[in-house]
Amino acid sequence: MSASNRQAYQNGTDINSDAFGTTSPPLARWVSAQAKARFEAIKAESPPPNASVEELRVHYDCINSARLDVATRDYPVDVQSSMVGGVPAYLVNHSSANRDKLLICLHGGAFMWGNGAGALIEAVPVAAVAKLPVLAVQYRLAPEHAYPCAVEDVLTVIDNLRSENPDLKLGIYGCSAGAVLTAQVVSRMIARGDRLPDAIAMLHAAGLELGGDTLELAALVNGTQDAASVRCLHNLSYFVGTDPEDPLVFPGEHPAVLAQFPPSLLISGTRDFAASSVATMHRRLRTAGREAELTLFDGMWHSHHVDVDLPESAEVFATLAEFFNRHLR
Repeated sequence: MSASNRQAYQNGTDINSDAFGTTSPPLARWVSAQAKARFEAIKAESPPPNASVEELRVHYDCINSARLDVATRDYPVDVQSSMVGGVPAYLVNHSSANRDKLLICLHGGAFMWGNGAGALIEAVPVAAVAKLPVLAVQYRLAPEHAYPCAVEDVLTVIDNLRSENPDLKLGIYGCSAGAVLTAQVVSRMIARGDRLPDAIAMLHAAGLELGGDTLELAALVNGTQDAASVRCLHNLSYFVGTDPEDPLVFPGEHPAVLAQFPPSLLISGTRDFAASSVATMHRRLRTAGREAELTLFDGMWHSHHVDVDLPESAEVFATLAEFFNRHLR
């Protein structure tokens, strides 16, 4: 990279397109043609600059609604709106789902958007492929509701489910903000002395602050300056008033907490700005003596599996299905 490009990147200004000779390095030959086409199209979906939270919610709901149309076409399931302990959720069922097991899905969206279609897009394919019922929780969002409101909503759901079925086999998975929330829920359950989920999965984020090479290089390899617009999770409105050293906020910084985590699956992509934190969380879980698996998709970007018709997305759903069916036996 030229000195001028390096300085521009450090200053957060535009990088000349000749940094790599193109706007971003080419994707490898093993990346699917569908993913390559989608990678280029994503750049046109950036939200308007300086958009309000409400505008961002409308923007991403429009995108997620279109994705959901594809998901429900390719992955036929039954979807029912429900209330669990006063918390709104969607129960997504495959026709042959095992009723003694349940997955809880925690959607992404920077803790500020993702309810509705955003919650369902991450639940529908998994329910269909895993043949397990999935409860997509519509937890309260920031900035109206800051930490620990989302954690409390998920715990309310779990407490109600287990009060009705104490023997329920339970898994939790989440993407991006939902992955952070998954780790926070587990750490709170450890602190409460609860019976933990049988397994969890964290996709495209983990119970750690962002950092590392993938955060620093995201804009460069993705060919856009907003590829890592969130450079510090703790600056999000959800975290207002919290201590980043609190093990209930970022449990990945606390080996004693990680030593009690359930079996964990972590998934990311090499062009995901959160990949470094995901890989580090995996190493720390292993160091703490816990069962942890990491699947890394070359060339894939943040939350790539929400584009459900990509071959790489199908691999994510199959990986989740195999992992949870193995651990919820």
